[in-house]
Amino acid sequence: MAKKIIQLYETMIVRWGVMLVGPTGGGKSSILYTLKLALEKMHHDGFEGPYYRPVHTYIMNPKAVTAGELYGEVNPFTLEWRDGLMGIMVRTSVQSTNDDHQWVICDGPVDAVWIENLNTVLDDNKMLCLANSERIKLTPYVHMVFEVQDLTQASPATVSRCGMVYVDPDELKWLPYVKSWAVTLSERFLNQEMKEYVVSLFEYAVEHGLVFMKRYCQHSIHQVEVSKATAICKLIESVISIPGMIERVGEKSRVRNFVCQIFIFAYLWGAGGNLLDASREKFETYVHDQFDEFPDAKLPPGANLWDLFPSTAARRLEPWVKIIPTFTYDSTTPFFEMLVPTIDTIRFGYIMKKLVETKYPVLFTGDTGVGKSVIAKEVLNSLFEMGSWIPITLNFSAQTSSLRTQEMLEAKLDKRKKTLLGAPIGKRVVLFVDDVNMPKLEKYGAQPPIELLRQFLDFGGLYDREKLFWKAIVDVVITAACAPPGGGRNPLTPRFVRHFGMFFIPPPNEYSLKAIFKAIMRGFLFDFANPVRDLADSLVNAAVDVYNRIAEDLLPTPAKSHYVFNLRDLSKCVQGVLQADSGSLREANQIMRLFYHECLRVFHDRLINDEDKSYFYFLMKEVCGRSFGTPVLQLPDEPIIHHPPILLFGDFIVFGAAREDRIYEELQDVNKLKNMLQEYLEDYNLTTSKEMHLIFFVDAMEHTCRLSRILRSERGNGLLVGVGGMGKQSLTRLASHINGYKCFQIELTRNYDHNSFFEDLRKLYFNAGAVNENTVFLFTDTQIVQEEFLEDVNNILNSGEVPNLFEADELEKVIIATRPAAKEAGVSEGNRDLIFTYFINRVRRNLHLSLCMSPVGDAFRRRCRMFPSLVNCCTIDWFSKWPEEALLSVAQNSLKEIGKSDVVDKLANMCVVMHKSVEDMTVRFYAEMKRHYYTTPSSYLELLKLYLNMLVDKRQLIQKTSDRIANGLQKLYETNSIIDAMKEELTAMEPILAEKSVAIAKLMVNLTAKQEQADKVRTIVKADEDSAKVKAAETQAIADDAQRDLDVALPAIEAATRALESLNKNDINELKVFQKPPDLVRFVMESVCLLLGSKTDWASAKVVMGDVNFLKRLQEYNKDNIPDSLLKKLKVYIDNVDFIPEKVAKVSAACKSLCMWVRAIDTYAKVYKVVEPKRRR
Repeated sequence: MAKKIIQLYETMIVRWGVMLVGPTGGGKSSILYTLKLALEKMHHDGFEGPYYRPVHTYIMNPKAVTAGELYGEVNPFTLEWRDGLMGIMVRTSVQSTNDDHQWVICDGPVDAVWIENLNTVLDDNKMLCLANSERIKLTPYVHMVFEVQDLTQASPATVSRCGMVYVDPDELKWLPYVKSWAVTLSERFLNQEMKEYVVSLFEYAVEHGLVFMKRYCQHSIHQVEVSKATAICKLIESVISIPGMIERVGEKSRVRNFVCQIFIFAYLWGAGGNLLDASREKFETYVHDQFDEFPDAKLPPGANLWDLFPSTAARRLEPWVKIIPTFTYDSTTPFFEMLVPTIDTIRFGYIMKKLVETKYPVLFTGDTGVGKSVIAKEVLNSLFEMGSWIPITLNFSAQTSSLRTQEMLEAKLDKRKKTLLGAPIGKRVVLFVDDVNMPKLEKYGAQPPIELLRQFLDFGGLYDREKLFWKAIVDVVITAACAPPGGGRNPLTPRFVRHFGMFFIPPPNEYSLKAIFKAIMRGFLFDFANPVRDLADSLVNAAVDVYNRIAEDLLPTPAKSHYVFNLRDLSKCVQGVLQADSGSLREANQIMRLFYHECLRVFHDRLINDEDKSYFYFLMKEVCGRSFGTPVLQLPDEPIIHHPPILLFGDFIVFGAAREDRIYEELQDVNKLKNMLQEYLEDYNLTTSKEMHLIFFVDAMEHTCRLSRILRSERGNGLLVGVGGMGKQSLTRLASHINGYKCFQIELTRNYDHNSFFEDLRKLYFNAGAVNENTVFLFTDTQIVQEEFLEDVNNILNSGEVPNLFEADELEKVIIATRPAAKEAGVSEGNRDLIFTYFINRVRRNLHLSLCMSPVGDAFRRRCRMFPSLVNCCTIDWFSKWPEEALLSVAQNSLKEIGKSDVVDKLANMCVVMHKSVEDMTVRFYAEMKRHYYTTPSSYLELLKLYLNMLVDKRQLIQKTSDRIANGLQKLYETNSIIDAMKEELTAMEPILAEKSVAIAKLMVNLTAKQEQADKVRTIVKADEDSAKVKAAETQAIADDAQRDLDVALPAIEAATRALESLNKNDINELKVFQKPPDLVRFVMESVCLLLGSKTDWASAKVVMGDVNFLKRLQEYNKDNIPDSLLKKLKVYIDNVDFIPEKVAKVSAACKSLCMWVRAIDTYAKVYKVVEPKRRR
């Protein structure tokens, strides 16, 4: 270590950027700290040298904050610049006025997200460049120090700019820590002789044991050797920390024996607690062999060391079974609070409690459902009951961020002062982080929430996220739990896990599982009839057998990502049986059918295809036959999936029954069930403005009963999976109404965001927790505007608490509203934390989630992986495609208004055939095109709706056609009558017609004569018309010629007018200020005054310009009546070679416009003199 300290010192002399690189546990931080102390001591002792100066350190973890918080950023709303941690630290260090060392230490993973911004700092520029254009020049006393595990994500450009010191953990190893720990151990626990003895035990056993584990054993999560040694030390300390305990053992030899046994216990658990189940026996055998011949060990003969603990009463290793309490079933205890003590719960709970009391972090690993969280929370509760500890639980998910983690943590701690957070005075906080390895990895592999927690573990505090000042955190111990990496869980950085004592909790073996649930089942069935009570063990055996087989055979795949079975599912199965009523369930067959039903609901309802469902039924037949001697349900000879058995239970068959009077019983009469559901539906429609029109075929009734069961269960939450249009939302609303619950659903708006979601959650929580109202939260995947919504849902499912949901004033309202009920429950009125805990427990009891999701695409699989509570804490109901019976029933019901039953049946069958043929075609479509096309019940309903609409349209069209033909015939009859009448009138008018014909002949003779006269007049008019056309053409030619002449002048006039319009008062004032104007300015103004009829001297020109209507006079100048004499005078100016706009512009821009106007007026006047005679012609 001294060599590395010198290397670091020499590197820092020549480089201002230094990287300490090496695996965790190698002593990097100690090297840096030791060098700091050495330099300060040499300065204090008077050593001369430019480098022997005090050291000021500025430490941060760059990955514990965002890039904007690290380097500064612009607030997108206020557009104000906000400094970052790096800028603040570097600016502070360069502002130092003395020669002290200034070390800016970045203790965290190096990646391109942040390190590339320091390239100008690390190269010869020594300049920190920030996004607000600030440049901070480093002084010679500033060093940038990077403490990193590796450089896998660092670019060569960065690496080449820094000095490197690699710290190999094999050089220091674990023994120096043990020796320093022994030195700091209080004499009250072990005297000097015993300390040396303990160190000798370390030297005797641990190194060999670590080598053995490295070669022959497997860990659940990799753990460095120094971490194992630390855990051994802390376990020893926790056991001997009772004052005077060792001295009370008696004689010296017994003391050595007991200390040796304590060491063996700590060695076994500290070094091997993280081993997988298969490796544990190997390591136990090895430890046994190590100490079999050791004189002080005196191990119990034949005992398994994992089954022993150091008894403070007997002062020796005793079996754990001696301290396992007896479980007594209490019907008033909620199922989720029942804990049947086993050897695992006792020993892991004991170890966790002992380590927490010595302020050492603990991390439980193990598969989902093995009881990590249960054991941890049981320990937290026992610590809380001691009065000096306050437990806090955080739940991580894939979306958990560094900021969210800090907000959750700070919200739970007391603010002692601005820069100090911690437990209330006189107490300590134990923080439990569940699913700690769930946060997703960044692009370069870091997990900011984990880095934030590591910053707290390393340095004892966090930076304020707003003002970026350091806040120390005291009296807080972290504990955590996680499943092994995989399935959405990520590997934790070794720099984080090395702080923990790590313990792998193995899955309970079959014997333990059965013992746990038999204790509960026997207690529950104690008051039942003998035939039922006698089946307690058989029920548990069958449940465990079903669970083991399904967990082994039905494994998750990409298409079946929710096939994740764990012990929670076994618990749900047993919990379902515990809903039985002793008064109505008196026969063995009844409890067996209830058990079968609960297995259906827990395991079968999530299966997605016929193959898996058939496997389940035959598995149940096999297990029930073996456990009960009967298959319980008689399965048909044909493929069972075509006609699956109907087995339903519910508590709603008596309409309007009070909740406390409802009995959970089998619903055997399907027709009665259908009628009852119809009654509930009609009752629902009376209470809502949005009526539902449902058809209760068997499949719909089954799903309704499933959802009703989920919602009536304690902490019952449902995950409803199916493509859109399956009826998930409608059936949830009906099931909520059946249970007497209020169904709540968010309403998306254009600007719906996380704050809006929080507002809705606050209403839900207040109703469920403060008002004590049973509520169902119906939430669909189409409403997931932001993935953060699922982070909150994950927390609701897991712990019931959404971090930072309530602001201070809203929390006060919650406390006030909940206090009366909490007081009745025995909670102290003044303890706000306990009142809020009571509030959260009521929310968990009263609030039920119904999550509706579609399996289409990758989103469902990804969300199940990122938010494991969606699967672990919900009962899954998979909505498969409707069977033919359902399709036919819906079609018949929809088409019944047609009338004829035989026609309705034929049409219904045709619709079913059409729908099934499309389903068959989608299979071929996917096989050939590799594209999914989904035929959903909603598309089938749309087919029926479209047919009925078309039928109505066609019937209306036929009716209209029929009416039109009838009207046509009526008109024909009426026309014939009119014709007959007209014929009679014609016959009577024939004599009159003859007289009129003679008169007309005479008139024709007269008209012929007049026509000849008209033809003569027409000839004369035609000649006049031709003459007029010739004159008109001549006139038009003259007009066109005049217009062409005008077109030459008009553009100049228009340009001059635009130039005048561009002038303003300031431009004119610019000319007026001239006392002796430039020649061109005076020349231009003389021409202007000439046209305006004013004197041409400069004084007159200033008067003209001073007129407020000067520009208006120019714009409205009468250019059509300029005398020739005036034009002649103007010619003197026009012919001047300097009187052109370009030359004038060089003298005055305003004069340029006036020059353009004068020339345009001149041009126009000349043209007008030519054009006007033409106009007059």
